[in-house]
Amino acid sequence: MRNAGRLKLGYYPLPPSEGRRICKMLSFGTEPISVIDPCVGGGDALHLITDGADCRRYGIELDATRANTAQASGITTIQGNTFDVFAKVEQFSLLYLNPPYDSEIGSFSNKRMELRFLEYTFHWLKMNGVLVFVIPHDRMYVCIDVLAAHFADVRAFRMTDPESVRFDQIVVFGTRRPQRGRTHEQNVFRLRRLASDAEPMPNLQERR
Repeated sequence: MRNAGRLKLGYYPLPPSEGRRICKMLSFGTEPISVIDPCVGGGDALHLITDGADCRRYGIELDATRANTAQASGITTIQGNTFDVFAKVEQFSLLYLNPPYDSEIGSFSNKRMELRFLEYTFHWLKMNGVLVFVIPHDRMYVCIDVLAAHFADVRAFRMTDPESVRFDQIVVFGTRRPQRGRTHEQNVFRLRRLASDAEPMPNLQERR
C-alpha cells in the first residue's frame, strides 16, 4: 500500500521516468504557449512534461503545502478545488490531467472523478490543443464518450515504470477537435476496443 502522505486527497504523483517519456512524445513549437495542470501537486510532473518548452505554466492544487511548493517552483498556482475555478474556454495549448481516482463523490452523482475532471476542464483547451490524460486502464471506458466526441488522433500507451505497472496506468493523448458523423463512430469503436484490451496498446517508451 502507498503511504498515507501519498494517498492524502487522492494524490498519485507521476513517476519521473514517465514524465520524461511523455515529454519526448510531445512536440513544442517556437511560440510561447500556456499549459495547465488542474491537479498540479508540487509541480514536478508539469515541469517534466514541458521540459525545454517556452511556456507559461499554471496549476490548481487542493492541498495548501503542495500548492505553495508548485508556486515556488515557478508555476502560477491557485490553491483550491478545481471545480470552484472558472477559466476562460480555449485558453490553454496543453492540458495535463492526472486526476484523483480513488473514489467516487456523491455530490457529483457518483461519476468517476476521472470523467468529472475531464468533462470540467477539456473546454479550457484551445482547438487543436493537446490533452495528456493519465488514468488507470480500467477507467478509460467511462471517459470514452467525451474523448470520442471532442478529440482527434486519440492514442493510448501503457506506462512502464514499476509503480505505473502496479496500478495499470495508461496515458492518453488527444488533440481537441470536435468529431462528428462517421469519424465520431470510428473513434468510439476504437476506444472501446482499447478500453477492453481487444486492441493492443503499445508501451510508452523512451525515444532514442
